[in-house]
Amino acid sequence: MSEKSSQLDLSQLAVDRGGPANRPSKKPRRGWLTRYVLPVGILAGFVGLFGWAARDSFLPAQLITTTPVVVSRAEIKQEGTPLFQAAGWIEPRPTPTLVSALAAGVVAEMYVIEGQHVEQGEPVARLIDADARLALAEARAAHALQEAEVSRAEATLAAAKTNFAQPTELKATLAEAGARLHETEVAISNLPFKIETAKSQLHLAKESAQRKKMAGQAISGRVLREAIAELSAAENTVAELIAREPKLTAQAGSLREKRDALAQQLRLLTNETRAVAEAEANLAAERARLDQTRLRVEVAELTLERMVVRSPIDGCVLSLDARPGQWLSGAATPHGANGGGSSGTSAVVGLYDPQRLQVRVDVRLEDVPQVLIGQSTLIETAALAAPIDGEVISVTTSADIQKNTLQVKVAVNNPPAVIKPEMLGKVTFLAPPSPVEEGEPSESPLKLFVPQSLVATGEGGGTVWIVDLTNKVARRRTVEVGRGATDGGLVQITSGLQPTDKLIVAGRESVIDGTRIRVSGEDRTLVDGGFGARTRLPEARTARAL
Repeated sequence: MSEKSSQLDLSQLAVDRGGPANRPSKKPRRGWLTRYVLPVGILAGFVGLFGWAARDSFLPAQLITTTPVVVSRAEIKQEGTPLFQAAGWIEPRPTPTLVSALAAGVVAEMYVIEGQHVEQGEPVARLIDADARLALAEARAAHALQEAEVSRAEATLAAAKTNFAQPTELKATLAEAGARLHETEVAISNLPFKIETAKSQLHLAKESAQRKKMAGQAISGRVLREAIAELSAAENTVAELIAREPKLTAQAGSLREKRDALAQQLRLLTNETRAVAEAEANLAAERARLDQTRLRVEVAELTLERMVVRSPIDGCVLSLDARPGQWLSGAATPHGANGGGSSGTSAVVGLYDPQRLQVRVDVRLEDVPQVLIGQSTLIETAALAAPIDGEVISVTTSADIQKNTLQVKVAVNNPPAVIKPEMLGKVTFLAPPSPVEEGEPSESPLKLFVPQSLVATGEGGGTVWIVDLTNKVARRRTVEVGRGATDGGLVQITSGLQPTDKLIVAGRESVIDGTRIRVSGEDRTLVDGGFGARTRLPEARTARAL
């Protein structure tokens, strides 16, 4: 160690500060780049970084509220796996067909028995038809009588039209009035001559009477009296002729007015026009009465035809609701398919189609959520060695509070001939097709549900508005909606959404794709209301809880 230290030359580290040659004459100047540009650039970078981080506070954005996607983990069973069983009764689908008498009467004969197969239009019963035949004969007689009345009305109309076209009677009356007027005018023109003649005869009668008075006893008294009588007659004749002139003048005026009135009537033909119109109206009324009598005949024929009750369908007789001697009212009244006939009813027989049967199943309320329309089933009865296929067609809306069940109707596919109504049956409900595709894991998949009110449907499918949290903008997403909806208004989304997506609730009406948004809160009323007491989705929860 001492050898190495002895070899170091410390003189090389010494600085000579005494010489003027080694002393700098002036301090070096710092550059403007490092003194001004670099600090300003650093400050501008910090300001830009702060502005970019706080840009959401300054840029305009649409206020919205969101709701989460509801996620349910449901148990998946293989298609065709039995779910549960329920008992029921076989019955006609949709209901039995009640054959009723369409006309009132007494049953004379029944043509069918229970279980007999009948074809459409085949007679099933006959009513006593004596009254119907008499009513038909009476209706036909009334119809024939009315046809005669129509012929009479047609003849009257033809006569009225002829009288209108050729008013000969009116022309004859006018000619007669003209002739009488002419006679009166001639009498008036001859009256002065008759008066002159009468006055001349009066003058001669006066002279004859005076001569005979002057003759005295030379002539007999009888001759004198005759002369006086002739004088009196001549005076009366003159007076009568003088008094006839104003009467003849007045008569001529009346006849002239009558002639003018008849001429005006001949020009207008008012009475003839009215007669034609009345004849046409009478003919129309008689033809209407003829139609009424024709309808009465048709009704009587229909009533007689309805004395034979016929089957409206091809099927089997389920029940006999009437018996010979029973009175049928002819009015359709509610009646059970298996109920017996009673007075005042119109039911004759009950029919059913053996190819259209169903099972009325009482399903426990806890099993109702597993029932779907179109679901496959297996139907077992004591009359069959092997189960037959069925399909759920309806779920009733009223539950039985005593049995705590709900009725479900299951259609029997291709029912065998041995299956009859009211047989007891046991129905096994099978699992529907699974939403899990082949090759996927067998673990329970996630089901996504959203409020139905937030899904807009169109030609391209359904769409929803979601929040892009990364860019804080609204995005329009196309989704595929599953079938059905829950009682609370939720629909299943089979594709297009992720469990962590947020849906826009309030404010979606005024946004477009890419609109900047600002979340003001979360609305859970639609989600919480969708899973009420009546909705049963196993392990339902929102994306936040997963």
